[in-house]
Amino acid sequence: MRKTLGILILTIVSLSACKNKEDKNSGQNNENIKMETKEIENLEDTFIISHTFETNKKTLFNMWVDPETYTSWMGPTGAEMSFLNSDIKENGTALWQMTTPDQLTKYGKLHYKTINPNEKLVYVQNFSDKDGNFIKAPFSETYPDSLLLTTDFVQEAENKVKMTVKWEIFGESTEIERKTFNEMKPYMVKGWNESFEKIEKLLNTKK
Repeated sequence: MRKTLGILILTIVSLSACKNKEDKNSGQNNENIKMETKEIENLEDTFIISHTFETNKKTLFNMWVDPETYTSWMGPTGAEMSFLNSDIKENGTALWQMTTPDQLTKYGKLHYKTINPNEKLVYVQNFSDKDGNFIKAPFSETYPDSLLLTTDFVQEAENKVKMTVKWEIFGESTEIERKTFNEMKPYMVKGWNESFEKIEKLLNTKK
């Protein structure tokens, strides 16, 4: 079931070189994506991953706060996501649903804490039923109840922005919940890299 994790499961994709020129160029582009993505040395109960995009901070930040754009890239490959309602502002909440390739539909809520345009976004996330009532993660009874997500945007060059995503266990948690969170980090890497690839494709359509 871990493979079906919506926005919580994330991996670095390995690509092999192809013989013809077109495939080779495609492989090189994907290799650049892989090399620009870095999983930072993680502290216990914390997951951090970063990626550098060829864009500006405003464009990248808006991909997090525009509901239609956010749902087009968040989640693993093949997932379909939408908001049932969204109030994207500080102290606002959003209720989402996501159907993964195995045809399972999950629901969750985002509670926005900090929205500093083009600089930082912070929200607390948890799973819920379709009415927004809290439930344990559908893929694991021992997953933490809530996570705190912090995303920072740093302009590294004229057209390069480093985006760093940090997940932390939020609120009280048991030892087994912390253990489950830390054991799932490889899946988080996978999911986030799949999301990063979708962001890259969206950015390419804007060029």
